[in-house]
Amino acid sequence: MKRTCHECLGKRSIAGAYERNELALARGFTLIELCATLCVLIILSALAAVSMTSTLVNNRAYATQDEFVANVAYARSEAMRRGVNVVIGATAAASGNAFGGGWRVWVDADGDGAYDAGDTLLRTHEAVPSIVVGDGTVQTIGFTPMGFLTPSAAVDIKVCPTDHTLGGFDIAIQPSGLTDVTDVSANVAPCT
Repeated sequence: MKRTCHECLGKRSIAGAYERNELALARGFTLIELCATLCVLIILSALAAVSMTSTLVNNRAYATQDEFVANVAYARSEAMRRGVNVVIGATAAASGNAFGGGWRVWVDADGDGAYDAGDTLLRTHEAVPSIVVGDGTVQTIGFTPMGFLTPSAAVDIKVCPTDHTLGGFDIAIQPSGLTDVTDVSANVAPCT
C-alpha cells in the first residue's frame, strides 16, 4: 500500500515532536541547580557530623564503663574462685585520670597491692582516649578471697568524656564487692 504525502508529513511531524521532547528530557541540571543542591547537602552533612560526634563519644563512655565494671566483676569472681587476693589497678595513672591510661587485673600473691614479678597477670585493658576513668585518688581496687573489698571501704569511680557537656557514669563499689552504676547528666558533678 502506497502512502500519501499527507500521511508521511504526519509521521514526520510526530517523529520530530518526539525527538524534541526527548532532547528536553535529557537536558540535566544547570550549574546553579547543582551548586544549590551541593550547598544543601553540605549543610545537612555538617549537622549530621556534629550529632554523630556526640553520639560516638557517649557510646565510647558507655562502653568504657561497661568494660571497667566487667573487669571489676571478673577480679571479684577470680578472687573467690582462686581463694586469693585479686587486684585491679591502673597501668599508667595520671593526675585526675587514674584508670584512663589503662588497667590490669592480677593475682596479688604477696598481698602488697602492687603488680610485681611474682604476681599472675589475668587481664589487661589499653588506655581509653578522651575518657576520664577515676579521679586519680584510687589507683587499685583489691578483693579478698571472700569477694569483699580490701581495704573494706567503698570505692567511687567516675567515667566521663573529656567534653563536659556530655554525661557520664558513676560506679560505686560497696565494701561487699557489689557494684552500682548511675548515669550522670551533663554539667553535673562528678563530670564537670
